[in-house]
Amino acid sequence: MSRPYRLLVRAYPPGRRRGELLDTFAEAGRARPSVRETLNLIRHGLRARLGRPASRGVVVLATLIALVTGFVGASFFARVGWEFVPGFPDTGAVSETLFPGLNASTSRDGDGLFFDVTYPSYAEVLLSGHDEDFSFSTLTIAPDGGFIPGDYPAWTAAAQQRLVADGWQVSDAEVTGATWIATGEIDDSGRRFTATRDGLALTIQTETDVVDTPAGSFYVTAVMDRLTPPWLTVVSVLGLLAGALAGWLGTGWVSRRTEFARGAVRSLTREPAVLALILLLPQALLGFTGLVFTAVSSGPPGKPFWALSLTYGFGCGLLGFVLFAVSLITAVVAGRPAPDRALEVSS
Repeated sequence: MSRPYRLLVRAYPPGRRRGELLDTFAEAGRARPSVRETLNLIRHGLRARLGRPASRGVVVLATLIALVTGFVGASFFARVGWEFVPGFPDTGAVSETLFPGLNASTSRDGDGLFFDVTYPSYAEVLLSGHDEDFSFSTLTIAPDGGFIPGDYPAWTAAAQQRLVADGWQVSDAEVTGATWIATGEIDDSGRRFTATRDGLALTIQTETDVVDTPAGSFYVTAVMDRLTPPWLTVVSVLGLLAGALAGWLGTGWVSRRTEFARGAVRSLTREPAVLALILLLPQALLGFTGLVFTAVSSGPPGKPFWALSLTYGFGCGLLGFVLFAVSLITAVVAGRPAPDRALEVSS
C-alpha cells in the first residue's frame, strides 16, 4: 500500500477501520488517491474522530471549539512571529527629512513590542489582563517645543515632497479640524497624511488649535508604526489551522472517551464546554474580524487582533479555559476508551 494512503487513513481514529480501508485500497490496486478521494477520506476520518455517529450536536460542538482553538493558535503564532519583525530604525534621517534645519526629538510610548499605560508585570497580566489602551508601541518624532512658525498647508506640501524624494510612498493630505454642528463643515485647522516605506508607516499631523500655539505657528507630530509583514499573516493563518485541528482532535478524543460513560461523567464534560464557548466564542469571532482587517489593511495595525481578549475579555477568557480544563480532566479521570465498533463511521 502506498504511503499517501497510509497517511490519509490516519485521519481516522486508531482502530480496525484503518486496516479495513487499507485492505480495500490494496485490493483495488490503487497507487495514489485522487483529489476527491483525499477530501472524502479526510472528511469522514475527521467525523469518525468524534464518535457518536448518530449525533449532529457533537459536530456542532467540535466546530465551535475548533473556532476558539483556531483563534488561540493564530494569536500565539502571530505573537511569536512579531518577535522576528525588525524593530524601529534610527530616526535621525527621518527627522532631517521632516524637519530640516530644526532640532527634533524622538519619544517612545513603550519599552517593548507593546504599550500599556499601567506597565503591568507578567503576574498582573496573568491575573487581570492588560489595560484598555493596550496597543503596539510607537515612536513620536517632533521638533523641540512642538511648534513650527509658518503656514501649515505649505509646510505639509513641502514635507510630502521631501518624503517622496526620500523613497516614501505618500498619501494625499486631508483637512482636519472640528466639525461645525450647524453646517457639518470642517473648521480647517490642520492637515494629516501618511507615508510608508520598508515596513514602516508615518502619520504626520499639523494643528493650529493646540493650547498656547504661538501666533503664526502650528503644532506638528510624526508618529512611526511598524506595518504587519505579509509573511506574518501567513504564519497567523497556519496557526489558525493548527489550533483548529488540535481543537477538533481534542474534542473527538473527549467525545469518544466519554461516549459510553455514565450520565454524570458525560454531563460534566459537556456542560462546562458549552459554558466555555459562551464566554470564548464571541472573543474569537471578533478576533477573526481583526485578523482579516489586519490582512487587508495597508495601514499600521494599531492593536493586535487578539487585544480584546487581553483587555475587556480577559476575565471571561480565563474562566472559559478553566471550564475547558474541567471537561478535559473529567475525560482523563472518569472516561474510558470506546469499543472499537463505536468508532466505525461509513465512508
